[in-house]
Order: sequence, then C-alpha cells, then structure tokens
Amino acid sequence: MNRLLLPCLIWLLTLSGLRAQVQYTTESPRVDDVNDTDVIIKRVELTDQYTIIYMKFQSPQQRSSGRSWPFPIPMPRNGSIEEPGNNIGFQSTARLYVNQGERSYKLIRTENIPAEMRRNVQPGERVDFAAYFDRIDPGYTVFDLFECKDYQTKTGKVVCFNFWGVHIINPRKKDTYAQRTPKAPAPVQPKTQQPRYTPRTTPGVGIPDKTPKSAEPAPARETVVAINGVTRDVKTKQPIAATVTYRLLSGAEASGDDPADSVKSAIPTGTYRIPIDRRGVYAVTASAKGYFSQSDTLATNRVDVARDFNLVPIEAGAKITLKNIYFNVSKYDLKPESFPELDRLVTVMQSNPTMQIRLEGHTDTVGEFDANVELSRNRVNEVKRYLVDKGISTGRIETVGYGPSRPINTNKSLKERPENRRVEMVIVKV
Repeated sequence: MNRLLLPCLIWLLTLSGLRAQVQYTTESPRVDDVNDTDVIIKRVELTDQYTIIYMKFQSPQQRSSGRSWPFPIPMPRNGSIEEPGNNIGFQSTARLYVNQGERSYKLIRTENIPAEMRRNVQPGERVDFAAYFDRIDPGYTVFDLFECKDYQTKTGKVVCFNFWGVHIINPRKKDTYAQRTPKAPAPVQPKTQQPRYTPRTTPGVGIPDKTPKSAEPAPARETVVAINGVTRDVKTKQPIAATVTYRLLSGAEASGDDPADSVKSAIPTGTYRIPIDRRGVYAVTASAKGYFSQSDTLATNRVDVARDFNLVPIEAGAKITLKNIYFNVSKYDLKPESFPELDRLVTVMQSNPTMQIRLEGHTDTVGEFDANVELSRNRVNEVKRYLVDKGISTGRIETVGYGPSRPINTNKSLKERPENRRVEMVIVKV
C-alpha cells in the first residue's frame, strides 16, 4: 500500500507545484473560429514551462466541415472524435501555432482524455480535460490549436479539436533587463562636526565659524514606465483635447475591481502621458466632446507603451467599426465583453438625441454566402435590440447585413478573416 501511495503523493505535489507557477490566466478566451462546436476552451493558463488549455466536451452535435490551413501541417494517422460513435481522444501530434505557422509548440501531456486511444462517452455526458503544451513565447497573444485534420474512416468521419484565433493575455517581455539605468548613489558626506571656534586668546568663549555648509544633493529618481501618445481628429489629423481614462484589468498587483482614473491630453500638441506604477493589462479609452470614444487594451511591462487615438467626429456620413463587439462562433448572441462598447454608444446617442445611425454587419468568406448574409443580419439586429433595451428609440436605428460581400482584405489568411467579421456604424443624421 505504501508503495502505491508514494507515487500518488509525488504526482500531487508536482501538479500543485506546476499550478502554483501560473503567470497569466485567460478565462473563457475569445475564439475566432472552431472546427467542432461540441468542445469549448474554458481557460488558458501560462506558467513558466507550459501553456495549459482547459476544455469541455459535451454530447456530439452536427459536425462542421474541415477547414484548410495556409501553411503545411503534419497529418496524423488518428483523430479525436469518430462519427457516429461517441468516442473522444487527443492526438499526441497536436501543436499550437502562432503568426501563421511562424512558430509551433508541441503537446507535452493530457489530463482526463486519452492520447492516441479513444474513450467512450455516453450521450449527454460532459468531459472536462486539459492539454499541456510548451510555453508560448511572451508577446504572442493569439494562437491556433491544430490537433489533426478531419478525414473519413470505415466506421465514420473523424472530427478534430481545432481552434482558430484563440486570444490570450501574454505580454511581451523586455529583451534585456540589464539596460535599466541604476540609481546614482548619493555622494558620501563628511561627518557633521560642531561649529569650529577661534583660538581663545582672551577670557570668554570663541566666536563660531559662520562659513555656510554645502547643500546635500537630492538622490536620483528612477524613471517611471508610462502609456503615452497623441489624440487627433481622424479627418484633419489635427491634435484635439481629450480625456484619456485608464483602469488596471489584470496583473500581479490587480485586485479585479480597481477604480478608473484619467488624464487630459495637452493642447496644442494633443499629447497625453499615463504614469504606470503597477504593471499589467490596462483598459484605455480616449473621449472628447463631439467625437466617438475609442478604446484599447494595452499590456505594460518595463518599457513605455505608445498608443495614438484618432477620434471620429460625430457628423453625418461618418463611419466607425465597433471593434469590441463579440459573438459566439456561427451565432448571433452577444457576449458580455461587448456590453461596455455598446454602453458607450448608448451614451453618445443619449447625448445626441436627434442622431440616427445605420448598423452594417459583415462576415468572412468561410461557409455558404446566403447563410453568412443571414448571420450578419441577425447580428446587427441583436445589437439594435440591445440599444433599444437601453432606451434608444427603434426608429433611430437602421440595420443591414452584407455577409461576405464587402471584405476589407483578401480573406485568405487566419489573421485577415477576423478583421472581416465586424459590425460597422454609419451616422445617417446628426
């Protein structure tokens, strides 16, 4: 019995040690596309050694067709799910890819799901499992998980657990830490002495020496990391005065409910500077009267972060892309991450009660044309429904779904496709 307990104890201590070294955690990461809708990524953890992906598999549904890859992928001999049977597995040849295959990271091990072999799953059963890969290099914030390529066998079709465009928190590290300028040591001052006295030649005390002492120099201050940039009018390119609001979202010193703070951009230069004393991931928003606000998520480490904001004026004919609007894959229900962006739009429309807008939906070219047009129409209607629920009159909002007919790039690469899946807003009347 003791011989059996000892390996188990060692394994538990090792596992707890690995999880204690988690550097960054991304809960329910945004995924641009997925091969099998019956499996989702619940969480991604980055330790000093591993990229750990926690997944959940539910009872199989109708499978989607396999998708092509823009770079060569080695073809394994086995898959993860074989239809029509309920069997799951995870291939040991699985890889993570970043930047269109520029780098790849191999699978180390899995938990609660067999490698190579298959495990039978009862209808309706849920399986939670994890896959450990090599650590993704700092700075890569989007990766693709390629487990295998779908193919047909004698007993059915093998459908693989592949994900395209998984967005994670993974800030870039500074290349050389030794380049920071050290504090200049304060000069050593001589020991303080009592005032000197002149020699006593007559009865009585001597006269103190009134020679002034030199002032002690102030110690050198360490340079503070900052987020800085310029706020401009996107049409005229001229600097404008704006309020830049920032809030710490995540990091070693983040509590999760940190209050927001703000700075003003200076005129006539339009420059702003946010001193950062706690490093991590910040939500930054620039806003100015008569303009649409603009937001971004920025990771700070040991160097300054530059981010300019080019704000769109509120006038008839102006068009902006609502970049922070997210939907589930192939569905039109809004994700909670979309609410802050939509709430800012509600505020703008409340401040401009006569403004009328048109919401335009777009998709990429993957899938059937008619289905994509219908999907884009449903998505903008869902955005309109949110605005109406917040008190905006339905007569002030038009909607149209263009599907894949108006791409902004070639749609050929994994990087370009997400850019085409977008919701744009056009001002019809101010």
